[in-house]
Amino acid sequence: MTRRYVLPLIAFLVCAGVVVVRFVNSRHTPLLSPVAPITSNQTAAQSPVQFTDITAQAGIKFVHNTGAFGIKLLPETMGSGVAFIDYDGDGYPDLFFVNGRNWTNPEVEAYRTGKWTADESTVFKNRHPPGTREYRFIPPQPPAVHTTCVLYHNNHDGTFTDVTKGSGLEVEMYGMGVAVGDYDNDGKPDLYVTGVGHNYLFHNEGSGKFREVAAAAGVQDRGWSTGATWIDYDKDGKLDLFVCHYVHWTPATDIYGTINHRDKSYSPPYLYQGEASRLYHNEGTLQQPKFVDVSAQAGIHERISPLTKRQEKIPSKALGVVICDFNNDGWPDLVVSNDSEANWVLRNNKNGTFSEVGQVVGAAYSNNGKIRSGMGIDVADIDHSNRDSMVIGNFDNEMIALFYNRGDGLFNDISPATAIGKASQTFSTFGCTFLDYDNDGWPDILAANGHIDPDIEGVRPGVTYKERPLLFHNKGKGSYEEIGLQSGTVFQQPLLARGSACADIDLDGDVDVVMTQNGGPPLLLRNDRGNKNNSIRLILEGIKSNRSAIGTIVKLPTEHIRRMVKGSSSYLSQSELPLTIGLGAATEAHSIEIIWPSGKRTVLQHLATNQTIIVNEDKGIIHQQPLQSH
Repeated sequence: MTRRYVLPLIAFLVCAGVVVVRFVNSRHTPLLSPVAPITSNQTAAQSPVQFTDITAQAGIKFVHNTGAFGIKLLPETMGSGVAFIDYDGDGYPDLFFVNGRNWTNPEVEAYRTGKWTADESTVFKNRHPPGTREYRFIPPQPPAVHTTCVLYHNNHDGTFTDVTKGSGLEVEMYGMGVAVGDYDNDGKPDLYVTGVGHNYLFHNEGSGKFREVAAAAGVQDRGWSTGATWIDYDKDGKLDLFVCHYVHWTPATDIYGTINHRDKSYSPPYLYQGEASRLYHNEGTLQQPKFVDVSAQAGIHERISPLTKRQEKIPSKALGVVICDFNNDGWPDLVVSNDSEANWVLRNNKNGTFSEVGQVVGAAYSNNGKIRSGMGIDVADIDHSNRDSMVIGNFDNEMIALFYNRGDGLFNDISPATAIGKASQTFSTFGCTFLDYDNDGWPDILAANGHIDPDIEGVRPGVTYKERPLLFHNKGKGSYEEIGLQSGTVFQQPLLARGSACADIDLDGDVDVVMTQNGGPPLLLRNDRGNKNNSIRLILEGIKSNRSAIGTIVKLPTEHIRRMVKGSSSYLSQSELPLTIGLGAATEAHSIEIIWPSGKRTVLQHLATNQTIIVNEDKGIIHQQPLQSH
C-alpha cells in the first residue's frame, strides 16, 4: 500500500519526506533447480480443477463489519482474517471469522476535533465561503449494531452451523488477524485474535467453550496489531507468539488525504509512524498461561545496519508473518511483510535471539531496490529444491513478489520474469497463499485482491476498486501460469478480498479455500476435481514438541517434496494445521520423513495414498482411515 496516491498527493509527499532507496545484491544464478517432477496423470490439463462458491448452501451468513459510515478512518479499509480450526477435535476443519465493529461516539468525536492537515484546510476553504467556521463534516451514523467474531462448526456434510452464541467468543472488538495453536499443550487448539486497541487470547476449554485470558497471560498488547503467528522459536516444546504491529493510529490522529482533490480518502501508511512488533516467550504451565515480552533482548526491535555496521532501530509497519526455515539449519525463522517499509527476514540464532537479515539476503526490496507494500505472505518449496521460497502480496503497480531461495544464502525476486509479475501488475494483493490445488505435488499460488478506496477508478486508469482473484498454476520447477479464468466463475468476480486460507473441509483429499471480503460476505470455495490426483492427509501430534506440531518438517525424498506445519500465513489468516500432500498418480508414498521440532525423526514407509494418517511423536501412526471420496 506504499505508492497508492503518489501522483495526486504531492503535498503529502513533501510532508512525508523522501523514501530512501537501497540496492540489494544483484548477482545472478540459475533461477530454478533441475529437479524431475513427480508422475502426474495430467488431469489438470485435460479437465481443469473448478472452484465452486458454496457459501450460501454451506450456511455461511457472516458479513464483515468495517464500521464505515463516511469519514474514512484508516482501519476500515484493511479488512480482517479468517482461520480454519478443528476446535472440537472431530477431524473436520471448522471456520472462525474475525470481525470489526461500529465506531463509538467518543471515537467519532475524537476524530471530529482532531488536528487538521494543511491539505484538509485548503480543501475546506475551496469548498466554503470565506469566513465559514472550520469543522469536520460528520455524516449521520447508522443505528448501532452489535457484531462479533463468528465460529462455524463443520457438520461433515458440506454445511456449517454458527455456534458462536454461548462459546465465549462473542466479544465486540475491532478485530484484524487470527492465529491458531495449542499454547498450553492440552490437546485443544486455542485462538489469538489481534485488533485495533488490544488483542485477545481465547483458551479452548473444550465442548465448544472458550475463555478470554489475554490480560492474565500477558499478551493483551496495546496498539494496532495485525498478523500474528505461533512459533516455538527456542524448541522448548511450548508455543511462543510473534505479533505484527502496523502504525501509530487513533481516530484523533487519522490524517486527512484526498486522491480526487474533493473527497476524503483513506490515508496511506507512509504518513504514519510505524509501531514496533512483539515477540512473547511462553513461560506458562498447563494450569497458568504466562508470556513474557522478549522483543528487545531477542533482536526484534534493533539490528546491526548492513550499510553502516551500526546499531539501528528496525523500521516496522508489519502486516503479514509466517514461519519458515530458509537456511535449513533446523531452527524456525520468521519472515515479515512490511507496508511501506523493508520486509524482514528474522534468522533464528539458536540462542533465543534473531538477526534481521532481509537486506543481506535480498528479500527486503524489489529488484530495483524499492520499498513496496507488503501485505499477505507465505512460504513453500516451489521447485522441489528442499528450500523455502516466499511469496508476498503488494499494491497495484508493484506486482506480487516471488522471492526464490537460491540456496546460496540469497533470494531473487523472479516475479518480473514470470507470468506472476505481468498478471498481478494492476492488482492489489492482500491474501497470498501457497496451495497444491490439483495435488500434482507442486505448490500453486492463490492471490486474494481488492483495492482500498472506491475513488481510485477516477484517478488511476486500468485500476479498479474491486478485483478478481488470481490463481497461478505451478507447471513444475516453479514456472507459473495464471489460470483463474479457467477455474470457476468466482475467479471472474470482482471482490474486495482480504484474508485467505486453505483446508480440506470435506476430507475428500483436495484443499478448499475461504476468502474474506472487506465489509462484505466471505466466499467458501469447494475444490472440485482436485482429487483426481492422489494425496495423503497428515495430522501430527507433538509430545516433546509442541502439541500442534508447528515447525515440523515433512519430507518425501522420492518425490522431492518438503512441507512444513506452519502457523498463520497469507493476510491475517490461518490455514488448517494438517497437511494435504499431493502425489499425482502415485498410489503410495515410498517414505515419509517427519522431523519434529524436538529433533526426533519419524520415518514411515510404503503408505498407500488417499488416506488420513494421524502420527504421534512418540507412538508413530495411531490412526488411519480412507479419504471420503476414495
